[in-house]
Amino acid sequence: MPTVTVNVNNVKINYIKQGAGNEAVVFVHGFAGGLRDWREPLNRLPKEYHAYALDLRGHGQSDKPGSYKLTEFVQDIYAFSQELGIGKFTYVGHSLGGKIGYQFALDHPDMLKAMVLAAPAPAHGFIPIDQQPGFLEMVTSAWGSPEGLRGFFGTTSKPPSEEVLNELINDAMDADPAAIAECAVWWISTNLEPQLGNIRVPTLIVAGAKDDLPIDCEERYANEINGCRFEVLEDDGHFLPIESPQKFVDLLTSFITEVNNG
Repeated sequence: MPTVTVNVNNVKINYIKQGAGNEAVVFVHGFAGGLRDWREPLNRLPKEYHAYALDLRGHGQSDKPGSYKLTEFVQDIYAFSQELGIGKFTYVGHSLGGKIGYQFALDHPDMLKAMVLAAPAPAHGFIPIDQQPGFLEMVTSAWGSPEGLRGFFGTTSKPPSEEVLNELINDAMDADPAAIAECAVWWISTNLEPQLGNIRVPTLIVAGAKDDLPIDCEERYANEINGCRFEVLEDDGHFLPIESPQKFVDLLTSFITEVNNG
């Protein structure tokens, strides 16, 4: 797979690309995931879409520099798009990639044509600092073994095939433990909700009705973003791009068409 070195600590980012044309889309995976999370949506994406999927720093085959601040992920994606000359693009993020998307839209609105977030991580800081140690211990324990990960990924509303499940487990095990720990901290504590009203990028939030993350919060975020569209997939949980890739791609492409015609 190709790589590109971005100018934030000279981090090497692993990525794939497909298609051609002017409709650029960048896919950003979730917590302890990897670019392979987007395999099925990419397989279903129209060929005229110029799509990129990347491994975030500390994940997959990208570099593991030991520092994993929210701002660094945002800077990496910005530099990634600049290095490859992508131009204005649609940002697509799942879970952790959704929270990164909120910050990216706040910091670099001129780079974005649109933003589509699948089961985005909570925008508000929902666990106080003094309650984090127990939560972090639970997270790092679950991500510390294939057995714990198998139990986590197996609880989706539509369990993946054994092949995909093994890929998810392998990607999670490849993640830098320091990335798991640091990302978990800002995933649960960084409060971006007061700034959501400043987002001026056409946005679609897609939630799964069977997700453990409360969809009423995601609907609240959508209401706080000017003109944001909100959709719920009734039969799906947290891993929407894996559970219902065709439904997700249909929503993504129809939204981009809507933005183009707007």
